[in-house]
Amino acid sequence: MVSQGSIMALIVQVILGIVIPLSLLFYCRRTLQISYRAVGVGILIYVVFSQLLEQVLHAYLFSGSPVTAVWLNNPWIAAVYGGLAAGLFETAGRWFGFSLLLRKRQERKDGIAAGIGHGGIEALLIGAGMGLLGIVYAVMINSGTFEQPFGAEATAEQHALFQGIKDRMIHTSQSEFWLGAFERIPAVSIQIALSLTVLYGIRTRRTVYLLYAVLVHALIDFFAGLYQAKMIPLWTVEGIVWGWGLGAFFVIVKSKAWFAALASGPAKEEKVPPDIKLFH
Repeated sequence: MVSQGSIMALIVQVILGIVIPLSLLFYCRRTLQISYRAVGVGILIYVVFSQLLEQVLHAYLFSGSPVTAVWLNNPWIAAVYGGLAAGLFETAGRWFGFSLLLRKRQERKDGIAAGIGHGGIEALLIGAGMGLLGIVYAVMINSGTFEQPFGAEATAEQHALFQGIKDRMIHTSQSEFWLGAFERIPAVSIQIALSLTVLYGIRTRRTVYLLYAVLVHALIDFFAGLYQAKMIPLWTVEGIVWGWGLGAFFVIVKSKAWFAALASGPAKEEKVPPDIKLFH
């Protein structure tokens, strides 16, 4: 049986996965007059670069190439790869979005809006979506109907997969469910801060800020990869996420002064040949 406390945590996870992005959207729309276009670009970038392009690379390296599949069986290599892939794809997506789709919308509020879209759709898909799926599983397990939809036609591999899901749902402690329920709070803050960092790099023509975004994202996902490989406990990962979340909140607050300084005077730009210039 899945405990009632675990189910309650999943319900809270779904609620927060919906309430957090919508609350941020309405609050920032009212106070900062953020653009729905910028929010939409943030959503688009996450879906295309993280959920489509990055997943294609994962599919090839984990399954399509025998050589890399062997390498990625090593949990340390897999964690490094997973972190770098996430950082590179999502940072590249942000650069693409701000440089091409939001060329006329590059104020601080646009960075916040894109971050809300990016982190918000992630909260809906991962937070609310996975939480809702967990509730369905929990109800089916507790009612004794979890195995019924699969029937006798399911293969041994499918039965093993479903049994693994059932075992995790039953034996995972309530505290881990609650940790997952509140994870979207720092996660959304991190996504907003990363969007602001990339936008600031574009505005100042300093590529190093893109590197910062890649490395921060990669570092966070590296520890998440180690947790998935059962090499570190969930408490460690969540502590790291919350720590970076607090740092992200500091970046969001301080960015007001950074962008105000840009507005008060043009940033100095080095002369770079047009054909190799990263920003335009």
